[in-house]
Amino acid sequence: MVPSLVRQAPPPPDYYARNLRFLLDAVDAQSGDLLTADERAFLRAFQRASVPAQRLFARLVSRSGDWLRLDSLNYPEVGDRDAAVDELRASGLAALLPDAPADALLRLLSRPELAALFPNIRARTKPLFIAECIGRYADQQVRARVAAVCPWLGVGNRRAFAVCQILFFGGDRQDLSTFVLQDLGIRRYEPYPLSPDTRPFDQRAQLERYLLCRRLAPWAERLEQMPQLAAALQCALSPEAQTRTEQRTRDRLLNHVGRWHERRGEWQQALRCYERAASHPARERRARILRKLGDEPAVAALLADMGADPWAPEEQDFARRFAGLPPAADARITECRLRAATPAAIERHALDLLTANGGWGWHLENQLPLGLAGLAFWEEIFAAVQGAFSHPFQLGPRDLFWPDFARSRSAALAERVRALEAPGAFERQVRAVYAAKHGTANRLVHWGALTPEVLDCLFRCVAPEALLALAAYTVGNLGRARAGFPDLLLVYGRDAWELVEVKGPTDQLQPAQRVWLGVLRELGIPVRVLRFKSAC
Repeated sequence: MVPSLVRQAPPPPDYYARNLRFLLDAVDAQSGDLLTADERAFLRAFQRASVPAQRLFARLVSRSGDWLRLDSLNYPEVGDRDAAVDELRASGLAALLPDAPADALLRLLSRPELAALFPNIRARTKPLFIAECIGRYADQQVRARVAAVCPWLGVGNRRAFAVCQILFFGGDRQDLSTFVLQDLGIRRYEPYPLSPDTRPFDQRAQLERYLLCRRLAPWAERLEQMPQLAAALQCALSPEAQTRTEQRTRDRLLNHVGRWHERRGEWQQALRCYERAASHPARERRARILRKLGDEPAVAALLADMGADPWAPEEQDFARRFAGLPPAADARITECRLRAATPAAIERHALDLLTANGGWGWHLENQLPLGLAGLAFWEEIFAAVQGAFSHPFQLGPRDLFWPDFARSRSAALAERVRALEAPGAFERQVRAVYAAKHGTANRLVHWGALTPEVLDCLFRCVAPEALLALAAYTVGNLGRARAGFPDLLLVYGRDAWELVEVKGPTDQLQPAQRVWLGVLRELGIPVRVLRFKSAC
């Protein structure tokens, strides 16, 4: 069992090495067949290393940067540091004084150390000093001077370690710090079932496609400086995505490259990018280009697809407006003139104004519908759905905000809705889950926002049918419901409550907000827009 950490106290001696062993052993057992010979050699080298060497290596990969000062590696749990370094070098897990970029090595030194090594450079700031230094000296000269006073260590085969982290976490958004957050008590995870055959990638080709997209991302950001990259990027992104994880990364790149072509007036190249993307704003950008080109039949077909199955609330709103239809939302608007300059916290000002004569109010935005959905449908969210969970540190299933999340759980969600329709069932469910799961990580529930005070007021003053309708809509449309909800929840008494979207003098309703206003109107939930006008 992973040991617990105590704030301001040193971790147990084997803590970091144990976490790393857990991660690598899980990758070996679950995805070992996907590893290359080089990656497998890295994994075996770590598994065969002595405990002190494992402890030092775990510390190395937990630190940022590829190059580390040897004199900074002083960890009591390692014991003989030099012996551990020698062992890591012999096994290929680390390298002493490997070739490194001059600027990276110079950043390891303090300003006085730089001045002592290069006394003829007089730059006043460290960035300017480094820039002048690499302008005057070749990398080999810089490395020789730095090595004489400050030897450095490089992590061997960091790419293999990065691949293992991706195989364990299913992407690159989490790393070994995830263990620390849990063991400090900052984050507690739901004990959902893990299936031994559930893993983020089933074939090496799928992993390679995802890794390629990650490598392409920095190049896509450099199109303005290197426009000749555009054709190569399009070619690299042309094959169909093999996994959802790759699809999301690939879509971001295709939309980025398409927008770059669009700004340059290269309509056909932009269309080719957008046609291969499967996420917003690809279809919106296609519709705009097709209208520029005068292809109205294609525009009409695209708008029909967007209206029938929108990828995002922005797309749902765009489809109506681009077709010349009125916006879905026609919420009641209240105007109020400010007595002075616009306050910095306009929502706080609105809360004070609306509760001046009594009542309660909170600035919750999307934390309200998401939190109610997360509590009411907790078991369904963390149900054992194939491919949903691959490691024990997830804030929710991998497909939580994917378009087919509700479809893949439709029977269970429908059964839960029927059960919650019984008198008192919705309140009992939410309160029971709140008590049992409080503090447990769930991407839908912000425990600091959805407090007992808020829940008590809701259940005392709001019809449970309205709360269930809101929660059910949200869990069925998570991808579109995660943004744009009205700012304020106001409760004035039993059956006297409302949601209020606050707009300052220069603010306009955003597409996601217009969509939510229309949905709330259809659900019969009281909502309005409070629009402030400037004092003069």
